[in-house]
Amino acid sequence: MSRAPIYDRAKWAVALIGALVAVGAVAVLFRAPHPDAPADKPSKVSVAMTSNPLLRDEAVIFDPAPLFLPTRFNANPRGIEMPEFGAAFPNYPPKLGFEVYGLKLDALSLPKPVGDLPAPAAAPGSALALPSPEPLASGFGRAELAVPALSPRGGYLVIKAADTGRPVIAETLIESARPPGSSAWLPLEFVAAVDPAGLVGALVLTTRSGVEEVDAHFQNHLARTLRIGERLAPGFYRICVGP
Repeated sequence: MSRAPIYDRAKWAVALIGALVAVGAVAVLFRAPHPDAPADKPSKVSVAMTSNPLLRDEAVIFDPAPLFLPTRFNANPRGIEMPEFGAAFPNYPPKLGFEVYGLKLDALSLPKPVGDLPAPAAAPGSALALPSPEPLASGFGRAELAVPALSPRGGYLVIKAADTGRPVIAETLIESARPPGSSAWLPLEFVAAVDPAGLVGALVLTTRSGVEEVDAHFQNHLARTLRIGERLAPGFYRICVGP
């Protein structure tokens, strides 16, 4: 009966030791936070030229700087001294003043008669009363051209062959051919096809005049009044009508 308590105690002792080992193993994985250590300051690198002239020349020759930069081997820079105020042009002394202080007008420099006053009584201010001259080149290249008045007409007709562009008919339309109304209109153009019997169909309007009444007027006037189909040989034509 005495072995059972001893066995129970040994069992609890082993369990306690195992628990302590497990807690210690887990505690190793964790550690308390500590303040960050200050970062090391970057070390400064300085280059000092030695007093040995050979080493200095070797350092300059093997310097990786671009060769086009001025050095004591390829350039001789000189100090720039700013000139003193007023001494920039010593050979040209400044002239602090105006060369002309007045109009310098007198009775002798004025025309003989100044208005109604004779020359001795004329004062310099009398020059302001002289009449101003006209522009010297106002009449160059100008002449009175007689522009004859145009005779009244109804328009101008030009008919050209479509294939060669050769003019076939160019004439002035009589005044009665003028389109109705007073609206301004632009030159218009038709295309016509002619066979031995006359026009083949109606005239085809290709360029409008900007006024529908004018387009319709000349389309009918050319086909019915002028009868251009009877005046043209078989072929294709461009018909232009202008004011």
